[in-house]
Amino acid sequence: MLAAITFICSCLAFLAPAGAVTPVEITPHRAAYTFEMLSSEPSGGVSGVTGGMTFEWADACDGWALDQHYLIRITNNDGTNTEIRTSNATWESKDGLRYRFSVKRGRDGKLVEDLRGDARLEAAGSSGVVAFSRPKQEKIPLPEGTKFPTDFMLEQMRAARDGSSMPPKLVFEGGAMEGPQSVTTMILPRRAPSKSGVLKEPLGPNDVWPIYVAYFPAGNPGGTAETELTIEIQANGIVPSFVLDYGIFKLRAVLARVSALPDAGC
Repeated sequence: MLAAITFICSCLAFLAPAGAVTPVEITPHRAAYTFEMLSSEPSGGVSGVTGGMTFEWADACDGWALDQHYLIRITNNDGTNTEIRTSNATWESKDGLRYRFSVKRGRDGKLVEDLRGDARLEAAGSSGVVAFSRPKQEKIPLPEGTKFPTDFMLEQMRAARDGSSMPPKLVFEGGAMEGPQSVTTMILPRRAPSKSGVLKEPLGPNDVWPIYVAYFPAGNPGGTAETELTIEIQANGIVPSFVLDYGIFKLRAVLARVSALPDAGC
């Protein structure tokens, strides 16, 4: 998730002038979001959800370094509470061929999952392998066409810029000891930004691309999506808001603060 950290749209599109091209140029940044529950399934037993996320997208010169931390507090119908913490630190080469990841998940103060590993692709579009070092040493093949998450996100942004569609992709994030998930993307037309007041020049507010993403279980792309994500992303990589749908409940994340990272001097 990277993802996991993974990203509802207006039907009133804000269209660019004919011939205008919006460059995809990532601004390394650090952002914080607050969560609010939009809805929950009556049978899910959840009465409320709060929490937030911090996210950092840094230029590591030879790659992109992402650092994400989630905190979700779930209140159940019986009055009990559950606290879930997730951290996801990754490095991905800018050619999209190498990927290192460290994913930790905690529940009520106890570490319940710790995954680490290093993945490689032989070439763009070809097969590869992921070598897990935690929770145990194991190698898992990656089929042809596998993508790593940052390269996948950049491809989505370029498709949104060009007004083109994307076929389903295989994306490996390292969130489980298994192969890549099948991911479906739907891109809607660019629209004007919301006037939240958090984004200030030169970081925004800029037009956003609404992108809907559905993650399906590995080996079962025709099944029910495990997670659905709708993001609104600017051409500089900053996300003013996104919606996470876990099935039993749905969350909206709203940008609370954002700042540019220092120039890496690459």
